[in-house]
Amino acid sequence: MTNLPAATLAAADFYDKHYVGAEPIFLQPGMKLMLGNSERPRHCRFCGNNEPAVSFRDEAHALPAAFGNTGLFSNYECDTCNHLFGEGIENDLGNWSKPMRTLSRIKGRNGVPTIKSPTTGKGWRVEYTNEGFQLKQYEDDPFFEIDEEAKQISSELHRDPYIPVAALKGLVKIGLTLIPEVETQHFCETFNWVRDTDHTRDFVAELPVIRTFIPGPMRNDLIVLMLMRRRAGVDTVPYAFFTFAYGNEVLQVFLPSPSQDKCIHGNPLTLMPFPAPGALYPARHGQPRVKVETLTGREPVRGEKVRVVLGFEGS
Repeated sequence: MTNLPAATLAAADFYDKHYVGAEPIFLQPGMKLMLGNSERPRHCRFCGNNEPAVSFRDEAHALPAAFGNTGLFSNYECDTCNHLFGEGIENDLGNWSKPMRTLSRIKGRNGVPTIKSPTTGKGWRVEYTNEGFQLKQYEDDPFFEIDEEAKQISSELHRDPYIPVAALKGLVKIGLTLIPEVETQHFCETFNWVRDTDHTRDFVAELPVIRTFIPGPMRNDLIVLMLMRRRAGVDTVPYAFFTFAYGNEVLQVFLPSPSQDKCIHGNPLTLMPFPAPGALYPARHGQPRVKVETLTGREPVRGEKVRVVLGFEGS
C-alpha cells in the first residue's frame, strides 16, 4: 500500500469510511452466473408484474451483451421489460460507449464493433481483426494524424446518435439489476424512471458518471462489477453506486434513490473517483485519466466526436 499514489490512498480511505461493498463479480469467459432464484411464480422487479401476466422465456442479460457479457443473467426481468430495454435505452448506451468498446477490443454479439465515417461513399474506418487494428483512410481524404517521433496516431472518431439521459438510464438499469432484493424498496421511483420511454421527464438534475481510462494493453475478456451502499449513520454521500470495469475503462455510476438521498438534496457534493487499477506500464503508457461525464441531456446528440490517441511500435 505504501507504493500507491497519495490520491489513491485518500480515495480508498474515503470509500472505506463512507461505504460498504458487496462481493465483487469477476466475470470471465466460460462462466455463467444467474442472479436471483427461479422459484415460481417469477416476479419482474422492473415492471412489478408476476407470471403468468408476463413471461420469462428469454435470457435476460444483467448487462448488455455489447460489453462482452456472455455469462451474467438475471431471473427477475420479464420478456416485456427485456425487449423494452433492448430496443431502447440499451441502444443509446451502446452508441455512447461504442468508441471505447472498439478501442478496448470488446467483443459483442458480432465481434468488436467497427467505427467508420458517417458519410456515405468512401471514408475512414477503424476495425479490429485477428491481426490487430486496421486503420483505413483515402489518400486524398486524410483522417488520421500520425506523429512518427512520438509513435502516436490521433483522430476524432464519431459517435452514433444517442440520447444522453437514455444512455444514463441504461447504466442505472445495470445497477438496479445488481442490487439485492431487499434493496429494491429504496428504488421504486428509479425503476419507473428507467422504464419510462419519455426521456424529457424530470427526475434527476445531476447524476455524474465518473469515468477512468487506464492506458496500455488491458484484458478484453474480463468484466468486474461491484456494488457499494452507504454505511449506516453516514448522511453526506449518495446512497448507492456501482463500478463497472471492462477493457481499458472503469465506470462509476450512482444509483438515484429519492427516499434515501433526501439527506444530500441541495447540498454540494465532493466525490473522488473510486480507486481503479493502475496502468501496467505507467512510464510507457501514462497514468489513468479521469473524466466526469454528464449524461442528463434529453435531446438526441448527433455528430459527436471523440478524440483518441493510439500508440504504435516500429516505423
